[in-house]
Amino acid sequence: MRAAPDHPAHVESSTATRERILCVAERLFAEAGFVSVSVRRITADAGCNIAAVNYHFGGKLGLYREVFRRRLAIMRERRIGAVQRLTEDPDTELSVERVLRTFAEAFIEPFVAESEGRLVLKLITRELVEAQLPPELFWSEMAEPVRRTLAAALARVVPGVEPRSMELCIQSLVAQLVHVMTIQRMPRSGAAPVDVPLLEEVTDHIVRFTAAGIRGIADQSRSQNHKTSRPEGAP
Repeated sequence: MRAAPDHPAHVESSTATRERILCVAERLFAEAGFVSVSVRRITADAGCNIAAVNYHFGGKLGLYREVFRRRLAIMRERRIGAVQRLTEDPDTELSVERVLRTFAEAFIEPFVAESEGRLVLKLITRELVEAQLPPELFWSEMAEPVRRTLAAALARVVPGVEPRSMELCIQSLVAQLVHVMTIQRMPRSGAAPVDVPLLEEVTDHIVRFTAAGIRGIADQSRSQNHKTSRPEGAP
């Protein structure tokens, strides 16, 4: 007898089908891009009825967007969670270097895993080439929540930096990390895996470089504030 819609077996089956479709679609979209992948191919690989895509996602575009929302949520929570755990630990002595390193390691972590890192970069690269997502999706789903969390943590350890300056520092940090991971993932002779020791060395440099920059901006801001707060004619 067929299970009723609200029967636990039905709910579990529906959830499992949805998850399977997402996993298959993510892989196929990363390999071939949105335009080249058909709903028929996705459902065939997922082992489900072609109507399941409409039922769960409202169509191919809805599925594509959900693939990105799911992946961005994983990346967002990994980065935010790492920074929050650091700042909420009463036994941890915070410093700008420690905050930056925690974020950098959370940023790099998925790319060290060979299969996950390649898939994520391929997926994002495909979207850059043949954009299908609303421009604000990356910002609202990942960039802005992560920026707020990191900016708040850095403001605790380096007070006095103007919000706009801190935002630019964070953009610089992320740009450095993206560049490093992109270079690491470029095709090489023999398909060599990520060089972890080199990655650690580069991460050390990025942390030191960014920490020095943030401290320099903070010192400059304090110096300017001191000059403007002095009484007129004071030495």
